[in-house]
Amino acid sequence: MTQVSRQATAPPTATPTATLTRVALNGKWLAQRRTGTQRFAEEIARRLVLDPRLDVLLCLPQDAAVPDWLPATVPVRRSRLRGVAFEQVALPQLARGRLLVSLAGPAPVVVGHQVATFHDATPFRFPATYTRAFGAWHHSIYRVGLSAGLAILTVSEFSAVELATVLHRPRELFHVVGNGSEHLSALTPMRPDSDLPQEGFVLVVGTLALHKNLPGVLRAVADARLPTVVVGARGPARVFSGASPTVGDDDVITYAAHLTDAELAWLYRHAGALVFPSRYEGFGLPVVEAQALGCPVVAARAARLPEVAGPGAILVDPDRPQDVPALVRER
Repeated sequence: MTQVSRQATAPPTATPTATLTRVALNGKWLAQRRTGTQRFAEEIARRLVLDPRLDVLLCLPQDAAVPDWLPATVPVRRSRLRGVAFEQVALPQLARGRLLVSLAGPAPVVVGHQVATFHDATPFRFPATYTRAFGAWHHSIYRVGLSAGLAILTVSEFSAVELATVLHRPRELFHVVGNGSEHLSALTPMRPDSDLPQEGFVLVVGTLALHKNLPGVLRAVADARLPTVVVGARGPARVFSGASPTVGDDDVITYAAHLTDAELAWLYRHAGALVFPSRYEGFGLPVVEAQALGCPVVAARAARLPEVAGPGAILVDPDRPQDVPALVRER
């Protein structure tokens, strides 16, 4: 079922008498398209593998690449399975004898010694966003994980309270590990190799999932003839139910689905404003990314976004997308 693709050596600062915590990282996120969830997993994982107190093993599904930031001292075990089969069948065997750490959502239901991550309560608060199968699966995973007494990470105090409320469990069970923006601040921005506006365009970052609330905003900026770049666009059909179609005049709205971090940093640096109209976010990572790179923000007055955006952002009623063009021009 598995093959060992790299050999392990002791962490560089470890000594023969050091006591190491044996950790297995669930690398399923490395086979997925990057969103804020995968970004969170990568940034935490990059720090875990450098901690001399930890003996880390990376477990990968068949379709995931070994990341270029992984130290040569960290061993990798790869399964011939992928997706849910990898996570629920192969991963418990790969991680046996170690603390399993899952940083991007679901975790194996049969493993008791593990840390799981629930980013927010969207499957409960906005069930129409997801397919019935995906929503039912996540409801089960969340409840089984809590019943097993796992340590649960989440990304904000807002999400911790929301999860405690929908799952009917004490707030103290959820440990907050917030997001940051350092991953883009240290990069040299690079202009994407595509036909994009030069300066002052509206930037939208996120999927077209229903709770992201994009269609009305995109129609409004298209009607106002505001050049707009949308990064992310559609999520996978097996996850999102009735994801919003692309909207707008092709002469006004450009969809840029796959960009490097350096290209995303360039967009933040040159955009006139980031518009982030989501109705529900556990954190809202694009908001802090934009602000860290000097990009003005127009965000929905919803969920945790006012707290994340702070007084430097312009807030808009998520039910009034027609207000966005004027707010962008006034920013």
